[in-house]
Amino acid sequence: MPREKLAPAPMAGAEGEIMADNVHSAVGSARPRDLGGLFKWLLEAHPRDALRLLCGARLDGAGVIHDEPPEPLEQHDRQCSGAFLVLRGDGVPTDVYHIVVQVERTEGFQEWMVTCWSSLALKYSRSGHRIHQVVLWPLGNGYPGRFRRDRSRLEYRSVSVPDDPDPGMLLASPLAPLALWSQKPPPDLVERVVDQIAATTVLEEQLVQVELCMLAGGDLAAEVLDALGRKGLNDVVEQARSDREIEQGRL
Repeated sequence: MPREKLAPAPMAGAEGEIMADNVHSAVGSARPRDLGGLFKWLLEAHPRDALRLLCGARLDGAGVIHDEPPEPLEQHDRQCSGAFLVLRGDGVPTDVYHIVVQVERTEGFQEWMVTCWSSLALKYSRSGHRIHQVVLWPLGNGYPGRFRRDRSRLEYRSVSVPDDPDPGMLLASPLAPLALWSQKPPPDLVERVVDQIAATTVLEEQLVQVELCMLAGGDLAAEVLDALGRKGLNDVVEQARSDREIEQGRL
């Protein structure tokens, strides 16, 4: 049975109107080639899974939409940043999740996070919103989530993808390729990643998943690609490999 592409959940907006989840906003956009960009693409395609499994959000049937980020977030050279709104209705404040995918520590990153918080606070009122900042570190070794300078302080959720998420939960979701970076993988890791890719019905998403597997590197990447071939997905693997070679030839 084909996997359902959309999983809409009705929700009430600020004026009480009913809106549907924008769960595949990434599909149709230009496919990135870098690790952070591929992570972000997959998260935007499945925000409910990303919020539950990586950000610790309790959705409880609430609606989720992908919101346009404030201007400083758009203009900054860190493009792996996005905002999601969890609309609960009934007078409960909307949860605003600012999610950043950051591959490595860089100078000025935490100061930029302070700027982002300020922009979010100006856009979303205190009375109707709660702001949550989450930084995902695909390779681990990120900042601890606490920044202090002079009398200012910022705390955010810092998630080491190799250490923090439950790989079993990831493998049961469309985010399965992220489990390839886990420090505690189950013995059937490769098989379950391949099964999730095979179950994906959107070619563009399959290509993102396969490219993520390629970036896992080493013997593990080779095992996944071989298993995909045995699953009858050689065409997808070859297209992903060809696309990467073409892009690298342009650099």
